[in-house]
Amino acid sequence: MNRGVVVLVVLCLLTGVVLGGVAAGGCRPQLAGGPGEPGGDSPGTDPETTEPGDPGGPGTTEPPTEDTLPCPLCGEKVAEAAVLHRPLAVVIDNLAAARPQSGLSDACLVYELLVEGGITRFVVFFLHNESAAIGPVRSLRPYFLDLTMPLGAVVAHSGGSPGAFKDLEDLKPTAMHIDEMSYSSAFWRSNTRRVPHNLYTGTSLLREASRSLGYEGRRLSTTTPLAFNFAPEPDKVALPAGQSVTHLTLHYSASGGGYSVTYDYDSDTGEWMRYVGGAAQADPATGRQLRAATVIVQYVTSRVITGDPEGRLEFSMTGSGDATVFCQGRSFRAKWSKPARTSVLSYTDLAGNPLTLPPGPVWVLVASPGTWIETQ
Repeated sequence: MNRGVVVLVVLCLLTGVVLGGVAAGGCRPQLAGGPGEPGGDSPGTDPETTEPGDPGGPGTTEPPTEDTLPCPLCGEKVAEAAVLHRPLAVVIDNLAAARPQSGLSDACLVYELLVEGGITRFVVFFLHNESAAIGPVRSLRPYFLDLTMPLGAVVAHSGGSPGAFKDLEDLKPTAMHIDEMSYSSAFWRSNTRRVPHNLYTGTSLLREASRSLGYEGRRLSTTTPLAFNFAPEPDKVALPAGQSVTHLTLHYSASGGGYSVTYDYDSDTGEWMRYVGGAAQADPATGRQLRAATVIVQYVTSRVITGDPEGRLEFSMTGSGDATVFCQGRSFRAKWSKPARTSVLSYTDLAGNPLTLPPGPVWVLVASPGTWIETQ
């Protein structure tokens, strides 16, 4: 036989052995067509390479899974790609004419705060969940920025108070925002409600606007600061001693029954179900009743701004104060602190130890000291 032919045959045999070894080791080259398609190679379905009882042996390689991370705003484990961008915050109306609001059931973190007239408004944070309809969107207040800036969030709003606009200018580039008044393409109005309670947005629209405005490119880190310390699992939480509570109602100061907020604890799910004015509060976009893994009542002093014609409020969001935490069917006293406007709020027990919360949405009710709370 010709020497060249012999060499060629040997090379072919060696190539076949190498390729066979690669396939048997689980590192299979992808054939044309891709997995599950004609001509493709479906991993883990070759009976000749499967050896039961050998977890490291051939044929047991699992398809690659997407890396997960705990969401820094709610602690839930989500795909890594879902949390490697800026959080979005939206200012949402809470007048009776604005209910039911959309998008709240998709939120990681919600703050409820008083504004002028004894009514409340929400600052709602989104990171890993997508929501096609969020609103109704309303105007910005300066103390809302104390919540959004530390977390590197872009806040969406429709107009704002004079103090809010001054802060947006003075606090550039830390204060990032998308205003419907100047960026209307990120918002739309519903024809089922009256102005001003019919303005909506969505996470995809806001992310597109955020990129266009250069906010994503200005980011210095690929991760969002931790809003809270979260345990990896609900049963890994070590809570301070407290009292058993399955029902709470908070009556916001200077407001009527329409702003009495109730949470009932569901021991089956470990969640607090939300009611407003005695009625279950649900998200029309999902049909789900609003709920939280943890409810925090944060006591913050406020006053009416001197000379403000609308009676707008000023909150002392920096410093420290008291809080009451409702978690896993119990309540206990806590402390909050925030050294500067750009500092992340931190919560500790009375001994100064950082609180660890179960994963899941967190609702923070910001209320004046002495606000009436009923518990059972």
